[in-house]
Amino acid sequence: MNGRPRAQPIYEVMTPAPITVSPDTTVAELMQAFDRHDFNAFPVVAEGGALVGIVTKLDVLRLFRPVAGLQIPADVAAPGVRVAEIMRRGVLNVEAEDPLVTAAELMVATRLRSLPVVRHGPTGPTLVGIVTQGDLLRGLRFELSERQTTDTRIE
Repeated sequence: MNGRPRAQPIYEVMTPAPITVSPDTTVAELMQAFDRHDFNAFPVVAEGGALVGIVTKLDVLRLFRPVAGLQIPADVAAPGVRVAEIMRRGVLNVEAEDPLVTAAELMVATRLRSLPVVRHGPTGPTLVGIVTQGDLLRGLRFELSERQTTDTRIE
């Protein structure tokens, strides 16, 4: 061993199998999920676990922007409004094997609180977890502690 600690991969600190919604989830169901779980965002997955987007509380709030006359649009809570209509596609994500610093750099650059974690397969990116700022801080704290212990042994 070269005396340097290994770079800890994201899969060691991520939350595996996060709670998700589908593109067909209604906005009413989504709002209930936000209340139940108090998350700021949900990954949107298609059948088979393919990551197709992300939907945030801000995306829902955009629906409530007043129209002319400062009135909330009447069709906001209509049963036909689905997550597919408001989600963001082209989601920033990290791979499970990436080092923690990769996710940290991306979060700092974009100010995101969490990132979907994927594994790329023949059908595209499959969601395997989610990593938050708190997950990264815990993992990096452990990595720093390990490095200090190693550095002490080398001296």
